[in-house]
Amino acid sequence: MLQVSNLCKTFGKLKAVDGLNFTLEPGHIYAFVGPNGAGKTTTMRMIATLDLPTSGDISVDGKSIFDYTYEIRKTIGYMPDHFGIYKNLNVRDYLEFYARAYQLPRSSRRRSIEDVMEFTGLQSMQDKLVPTLSKGMMQRLNMGRGLLNNASVLVLDEPAAGLDPRARIELRFLLKALAAQGKTIFVSSHILSELAEMCDGMLIIDKGRQVVFGTVDEIQARMQGLSEIHVRLVPGSGQGERLEQWLLENPVVNAIVTAEADSIRFSTGASREETSALLVAMVNQQFPVLEFRPITLTMEDVFMQITDGELA
Repeated sequence: MLQVSNLCKTFGKLKAVDGLNFTLEPGHIYAFVGPNGAGKTTTMRMIATLDLPTSGDISVDGKSIFDYTYEIRKTIGYMPDHFGIYKNLNVRDYLEFYARAYQLPRSSRRRSIEDVMEFTGLQSMQDKLVPTLSKGMMQRLNMGRGLLNNASVLVLDEPAAGLDPRARIELRFLLKALAAQGKTIFVSSHILSELAEMCDGMLIIDKGRQVVFGTVDEIQARMQGLSEIHVRLVPGSGQGERLEQWLLENPVVNAIVTAEADSIRFSTGASREETSALLVAMVNQQFPVLEFRPITLTMEDVFMQITDGELA
């Protein structure tokens, strides 16, 4: 649905975006991650046709933004990290204003506004003035504005910023529901653990350049290197030292990372099949295994390994 090809954007001598290449498919949620000043917002503004690339191209459903700018704009819903608040407008009037800006026909405008308010849970607040809304409700309204034109591509810049845990959970449900409708969702956030839970793919950039693009599992596996396994024995079994010695004598074990009375953590370059066989052999040796699990890098660990910056 969305293809970015060798995308570049310069401001004077500053190269804010430097050669991004990625493709986003319908019905999926993609995370967009990078440090402060990495070029995320600039990239999103170009996808939303608010800024033109210096070079490269962006195409939506096979149509270039250079040749079909206004046509593409009608198929994109953009949620900026900050949005204008009109103090004298209530929720319904606010959506009415943007529905007219999208040039929605009068015959369908009212229905679109009703559908958006129902989907975002704003119906009970339609008469409230926008400045009186909570942060969570404002974010819902901000998203609703981008849904008025029934966009096939949603570009969301920090939609979870400032939300409490309950509002963030509700936001995740909304995004998953939109993806289930076949929409392509491109979302930036600094809450990496939540992105990892709901996203099908992730793009990480640093200093305007693409660092990695793939599924969360692929990125974690690429950065993991040697696997680490945590084994916990039945408390008080007294088998910790014997297990440590047994592991050191096993050829698939590289090193013992930590060892305590009833738990051991070790590194291994073994395949999944070899790791499974190791567990079977451990049980056959009558070690009272209570827990046997791989230790995987969190997305925060991955981020800090492959970027030099601070989370944004």
